[in-house]
Amino acid sequence: MARLTGLRLSIRHLFIAVPIAALAWAATTPFRDNSFLWHVRAGTIQLDRGRVLTADPFTLEFAGKEWRTQSWLADLLYGALERVSGGLRWVPFYVFAVVALTVGLVLLVTYRRSEHLGVTAGAAIVLCWQAVPFANARPVVFSYLLLAATAAAVHSRRADWSIPALVWLWATLHGSFVLGVGLVVLEAVRTRSRRLFELAVLAAGLATLTAHGIGVWQVLLTFAGNRGALEMIREWQPPDYSNPFMFPYALLILGAVYAAARQRIQRSSLIVLLPFLFFGMLAVRNLYPAFIVALPYVAAGFTPRKAEVRRTESPVVVGAVGSVIVAVAVIGLARPVVLSEAHFPPQTALAALEAGPLFHGIGAGGYLIYAQWPDRQVLVDDRAELFGEAGFERYLEMADAKGWEASFAELNIHQALLDPEWPLQAALERAGWVETYRDEHFVVARAP
Repeated sequence: MARLTGLRLSIRHLFIAVPIAALAWAATTPFRDNSFLWHVRAGTIQLDRGRVLTADPFTLEFAGKEWRTQSWLADLLYGALERVSGGLRWVPFYVFAVVALTVGLVLLVTYRRSEHLGVTAGAAIVLCWQAVPFANARPVVFSYLLLAATAAAVHSRRADWSIPALVWLWATLHGSFVLGVGLVVLEAVRTRSRRLFELAVLAAGLATLTAHGIGVWQVLLTFAGNRGALEMIREWQPPDYSNPFMFPYALLILGAVYAAARQRIQRSSLIVLLPFLFFGMLAVRNLYPAFIVALPYVAAGFTPRKAEVRRTESPVVVGAVGSVIVAVAVIGLARPVVLSEAHFPPQTALAALEAGPLFHGIGAGGYLIYAQWPDRQVLVDDRAELFGEAGFERYLEMADAKGWEASFAELNIHQALLDPEWPLQAALERAGWVETYRDEHFVVARAP
């Protein structure tokens, strides 16, 4: 075997690295995440104002309405990186680093539970497969990392002291920190650990010692109270397991059932495993967090009873294979950042727009905040906690050409950035609106 800084490496170790390297290519697929873009702009606003946002600055109708950016620390980081770099070239490196570290922590827990490199390598393939659609730039990517770190901490007596600090940091980055608190409580029940329960209580208390104070809980209550709006967003709908990037979760469930039926999973582990598996089945957005927690338990159930045999390989072979894996990752990250033409209007479309109120889609809203605020206030974006079910329904009715005349008159809208397939596009054409731009994905129209 080869030695690297005292660690004995073999080809089996490198098998684990292969799917992780493939994530570098996932991080540089055409960029389509509009939510991340408004987070960047929220970050630059907070840098300029010297305080976190507590009211909406972006929209036509809701400007000034109470709204807290729950990911204020991530927003500050994004805004600072954009200003330092002068753009978004840093995004793939940031995404890959956070996702790869998340995967590494999950696999560390998996190996500790299985003590088998082959099982861990197999888990790496399925985990990275599931990670691909969640390898995005939004602040939620930090929640995956901190969930994996919390899961690693609760399995280590020497590291569990870090749980309150992890949850505190999590509360500054994303509202899903409650998942970490819930995981620690379930582990406290599973292991009958008073220490873990006390750490969970301390962690929940520390979450209020952030920029929003008690408002961090108000954000969650507001979000939970907008279930109707969330159900209109694809990622909050139940998973479609025929989708190849959601199929790994179906495999995880089947694997859990198989291992439990063969009594390869301890009954106490079901206290943690079952709630998280059920949580993952509720919505697409929940799949990856549930996967992070459940995989080590399920993978351990597939550990062969026969001891693993590890062959000795030439250091030259191990080094050569490792170099190829690193090269694959570097080549993937070297690809340029490209905006998805299907999700974001090109500069030629933006050039066809005039100043003033504009009708546009939810996806375009986040991009317009990034590219044109403060010169343009947006009509709608994907912040369900701000718009609520009524706000989204009004937008959808206009897109379906229902009552658009009254709404446009109320909002003083005289131009539109549309999907060519929307009923509204045909309605505006019949009403005599002038088309000033068209491509495969976008149409710009102006009132006569």
